[in-house]
Amino acid sequence: MVVKFFGGVIIRLVKSQTNSRRIIYLLIINAAVIGLVLLWNRSQHGGSVQLAIAKGKQMLDMPGEMAGYPAGYILNMAERAQVSTAVTDIQTALSNKDTVFLSAVPLSEGEARYWQDDGCERLNCAFVTLYNYTDGGTIEAIANLDNGQVLGHWENPAGRPAGSIEILPKAMAIAAADSQVRAILGEDIGAMDPALIPMSAWLSDNDCRQDWCVDVAFHDPSGTGRVYHVIVNLEQDKVARTFYTRAREDRSLGKPLDQRTAFTDGCHEQYGWSVCWEMTANDGVNFHDATYNGQLIFSSAKIGQVEAWYPSWPGGYRDEIGFAASVPPFGNTQVTDLGNGFEVRQMFTEFTRWPNCICCYRYEEVIRYYDDGRLEFAFVSHGPGCDDVSVYRPFWRIDVDLDGPDNDQVWLFDGMQWIEQTKEFETYPLVKDLSPDGHKLATFDDDLHYRWSMVRTDPLGLDEGYLFLLKWNEQEGEGPITTGPGDTFIPPRQWINDDALSGENIVLWHVPLLNTKKGGPWWCQPDPDPDFSPCEAILRADPAGELQQPSAEEIAQLEQQNITTPTPAAPGAESQPTAIPRPIGGVDAEEIILNAGCGNCHKIGDIGEAHKVGPDLTYIGLTASERVPGMSAEDYIRQSILEPNAYLAPECPNTSCLPGIMPQNFHLRLTDEQVATLVAFLMSQQGPAPTPVPIGSGLAATAAPKSGGMSKMATPPPPGPVMTSTSVGSLLIIIMLMLSAALVIKGFLASRKK
Repeated sequence: MVVKFFGGVIIRLVKSQTNSRRIIYLLIINAAVIGLVLLWNRSQHGGSVQLAIAKGKQMLDMPGEMAGYPAGYILNMAERAQVSTAVTDIQTALSNKDTVFLSAVPLSEGEARYWQDDGCERLNCAFVTLYNYTDGGTIEAIANLDNGQVLGHWENPAGRPAGSIEILPKAMAIAAADSQVRAILGEDIGAMDPALIPMSAWLSDNDCRQDWCVDVAFHDPSGTGRVYHVIVNLEQDKVARTFYTRAREDRSLGKPLDQRTAFTDGCHEQYGWSVCWEMTANDGVNFHDATYNGQLIFSSAKIGQVEAWYPSWPGGYRDEIGFAASVPPFGNTQVTDLGNGFEVRQMFTEFTRWPNCICCYRYEEVIRYYDDGRLEFAFVSHGPGCDDVSVYRPFWRIDVDLDGPDNDQVWLFDGMQWIEQTKEFETYPLVKDLSPDGHKLATFDDDLHYRWSMVRTDPLGLDEGYLFLLKWNEQEGEGPITTGPGDTFIPPRQWINDDALSGENIVLWHVPLLNTKKGGPWWCQPDPDPDFSPCEAILRADPAGELQQPSAEEIAQLEQQNITTPTPAAPGAESQPTAIPRPIGGVDAEEIILNAGCGNCHKIGDIGEAHKVGPDLTYIGLTASERVPGMSAEDYIRQSILEPNAYLAPECPNTSCLPGIMPQNFHLRLTDEQVATLVAFLMSQQGPAPTPVPIGSGLAATAAPKSGGMSKMATPPPPGPVMTSTSVGSLLIIIMLMLSAALVIKGFLASRKK
């Protein structure tokens, strides 16, 4: 109809005007048509982005709507108006800075206590966060929700906050404007199925290591089951990287969903203990004011973030747990009698399809209180995460207040003796150089003593973690904790500044490292079907007597132990793993590869999945002899198995190959016969079949005979029959131009005849 209408106008003009005037009118009409088409396309694009934003907002709002959070946890209209007033005041005071409002979350009772002199009580004050694009980092404030008054604000240069509804429009607009994203998702990003809410993400090999970046992820439109990730750099207004992560088959028998009810704040007294707890916005359950036989043990214990690290990106997420976090609480807070104590447990999980989902998480925060005064701070991960190879790092913050906040002594065992720690410090590793009774840290106040150790739980004995001991200071995690740059242990590392420690009010941060395992054994996975294989990290605090240095006999035993067993196991439960690596079973190559988990990272012919962590080994039999001058192919492959850091392959998915990713203990876990079997099998890999291109491409391709993995950058799906708004507009413009040209030529020829 549009073409017919404008064609009629053009014909009348040609008949009634001179050639020059005809051309002018034609140009005007064509310009008008092009302008209308561009406006139409822009409105279509804007509507698509708005639809994508609406879908993201629905995902952010869903946990609270499903669980029915108690009153006060979600701001009402009047409270939002007060927040708006507070934000305006903050931005006016910082008018020379480019800032954007991100979030406002009410303070729990335990968090509000630090502002009680200013009228803050349970849920009547909010923690307000803005991002500072001028200087980087966040601007944080406390606002009274009754009157909008700003009680205080400060800058946090290390802040890299979680995604929020407020940044959805910017993140989606940047993603929709990117040519690579459009090639995968098409012009209508709003029609795509989002897989995640905007997650605070980081990449270890580009500016997203320090800049503030988020991941907006979608289910693969080609229907492969994979997730398509779009990492957006919000500081540079660009897409930093796109890639796919693996698909997972649904389990034959899914675990029944937990009751979708809200968390339950409360208190409990039993076995000499008295403790209260409350849900926070982003720091999980805040356990507070824990006493044993009337003596205060700790004032606060919470988890500020859970960092998930994926070598295949390379990078990960800064997960948070809480009622306004990326991983929200689902199900009531459980109190369980253990017979000799009790535990308080809270589950956090994403959405409703777990475990039949990709990039979804299920965590549990647990504290166990025993009748002898013992404590265990536990974290459980059920997976499945975004990839098979990953590391979970929960950040426990424990405000240790033995019999009150002051005069807490801190001593560290260095392998031979206890040494008082007069300054703030961090220590790693935690399972080595332990005292004769298996402890790493001692804290005490007068006659109230506790010894601390990390319980071994890893099935291969590969437990590890960090401890950070700091003096209590304001704005160092006592209130809501803002996450920092990924893979930096910030916070709390930036707060270690040689403050006096022993004898002061102390804060302990514990960051265990949970390394996932797929097959022989399973660990941190909702697998193998139909079983579940969660992983657990435990920090134990044992009541103890007066601190004593080891005797000469004990020192001699420690020296001998350090020689024979580099990583001695801490005492504990009877079935605790040892530090001796578990042998890998299998006789033929395929069985050994399966049990060793090689296919988790590598593509080896028909085994494994391409474009993950390590290089594609489908052609290693052809290229191994070219890697190291003077080294045979067999020797290179053998050394790469036994000493993987000796030489790094020239190319891995996404980035250059990184040291320390491949297990370093195969020389202890594989027999000589198994190694010889693997070398022979890998020498036979000379590319008999084409290496598949990344999921999403409809083009067949055969990789060149080299072992470097193909880029994990996603490729476009096959073209579909539906025309996009841009295509329709372009076609309309072309038709108009062709019709105009034809009429001009026709008029010119007619005038020549006259």
